[in-house]
Amino acid sequence: MIFSIFLCLILVTVIVLIGYNNFQNHKETIIRQQQEHLLTIAKSISRSFDVFLNYKMNNLSMLSKDEVVLKAFKMNNEGGLYNQHEDVLKSFFEKYREEMDGVALLNKEGTLIYGYPSVDAIQEASIEMSTINNVLNSKQVHISKEYLSKPNQFSIDIIQPVIEKDEVIGLIMNTINLNKIYKVLIDLVQPGEKGYSMVKNREGFIVMHPVINQVGIESIKVRKEKFPQLDWSELEELNRRQVEYGEGYFVYNSKWWQDDEGSLTKKINSYTTFKQGDIAWIISVQMDYKEVEKPIKGALINILLISLLIIFIIVGGFYIFFKVDKKRRELQIETKYLKELNKTWEELIKSESRLRHSQKLQTIGVLTSGIAHEFNNLLSPILGYSEILLGQIEEHHPIYEDLLEINKSSLAAKEIAKQILRFSKEDGSSPEFTYLESSSVIRESIHLIRSILPKRIQIVECINSSQILYGNSVQIQQVLINLYTNAYHAMREKGGTLEIASEDVCISKEDGEKLNLHEGNYIKIQVKDHGVGMDEKTLEKIFEHFFTTKGNEEGTGLGLAVVKSIVQNHKGQIVVKSQVGIGTVVEVYFKAVDKNYMEILKEF
Repeated sequence: MIFSIFLCLILVTVIVLIGYNNFQNHKETIIRQQQEHLLTIAKSISRSFDVFLNYKMNNLSMLSKDEVVLKAFKMNNEGGLYNQHEDVLKSFFEKYREEMDGVALLNKEGTLIYGYPSVDAIQEASIEMSTINNVLNSKQVHISKEYLSKPNQFSIDIIQPVIEKDEVIGLIMNTINLNKIYKVLIDLVQPGEKGYSMVKNREGFIVMHPVINQVGIESIKVRKEKFPQLDWSELEELNRRQVEYGEGYFVYNSKWWQDDEGSLTKKINSYTTFKQGDIAWIISVQMDYKEVEKPIKGALINILLISLLIIFIIVGGFYIFFKVDKKRRELQIETKYLKELNKTWEELIKSESRLRHSQKLQTIGVLTSGIAHEFNNLLSPILGYSEILLGQIEEHHPIYEDLLEINKSSLAAKEIAKQILRFSKEDGSSPEFTYLESSSVIRESIHLIRSILPKRIQIVECINSSQILYGNSVQIQQVLINLYTNAYHAMREKGGTLEIASEDVCISKEDGEKLNLHEGNYIKIQVKDHGVGMDEKTLEKIFEHFFTTKGNEEGTGLGLAVVKSIVQNHKGQIVVKSQVGIGTVVEVYFKAVDKNYMEILKEF
């Protein structure tokens, strides 16, 4: 009996020791996996910074080539006055205001020419002359070192040289608010319940942090002053490793910034270094060690209890169960880890896809610019000869109307080419807006489309609008022709009726909120077909670039995207309703010009 008890105690001791050893190995594996996962997060943040800064430098490069900006620098260098660049900088700032504090034009000596939105705030940012000379000599964009622009706020400046004829004529400075960048790129990443990501410079000052009042402080120095009785040697060792090694992970004892208690907490930290321009940042991701250790300890207790229970029942059954349970837990951990890696990989693929899409748009801009230039070259002799022939024959001549139509169509085509150039950033001019009779513009578009539609497509028109609108005739006709063409494609197999109607409507405040329009008088144009229709999923994507329901050889996916852009530029709105098998109704609203205002304007 005593021998059996002694043997049982030995067996229990051996099992406990084996279990504890397995626990330590398992815990180290899990901790190492968690450290690798946190390091993956830190590297992902570093890649996000790199993509973001390259994106901003590309935006500034495009802005530096804008004709209005180039003219502003020329006029300033020649001592003249020019203010059209103010709208360009305002538009640039409003587009990216969620990530910047300001944008400014500087001359070659670094003197401020114009800044938006606050000239005084921009003047406070001093740029060293050595930095300006470096940009002037290298003719390359420069990213400054972070600086404390306000209490608890770091900023960086991206300085883009403006070059014409291989000579720098000025500088564009874009001030980036790093607190805003933290919210956009980092804040959504939450490693654990208490964990967070932060960025600091090599001097130990916090550059980005989830709590604003932590930004700008020297983390170790402040903690030592607040808790002088605690041992901060491990935190100092972490800081040394981050500066010397640049990348890795470390387990240490420190305090959470939101914890005012006097004791230290064990943490897991992974870090990497991001460098670009004058920037040298340490990206640090940390989480509570207990959040990883607690479930492992719980698993150990369960295993020991089950093991002891099975020992008193049957040794053989315990051995088999232990092996199966251990394998199952290992598979669960591996599956969870693989899922996390797969999720990170999918996010990376999405980021690369968005980057390729951006590059594709840039390439299309260059191609369309070249095509538009060639198109203009072909139109020049047509316009020239048609005008010569119109001047040589009488108005009652049989071919006079045909020549006049050729001349009008050529002028319209030339206007479209100008819009293509403007869209591809090759032409800095703006579309010419005039006061137009809505009914005349609509009837002219119907006249253009009627001749190219097949006989099985019938046109029914009901033009009842009499209001005046302010806009570009060619662009409005481009909108209508696109809608007519889409309606034709929806009915081309079985044929049908294309219904075109217009009327003057008054939008109330309540209706305006639904349509996203201001209350007032509008011209409503309706294009209705009885074609195949669209489901809700397709309707959600019709205004996206490159989305098309046609084959690759027939559609580009740009038509409705351009239509929406033109309508919004005219302060209007477009609404699409469709049902599969019934057809599609498109309603376009254009702002009407007040008739009394038109009469006053004519008298004036």
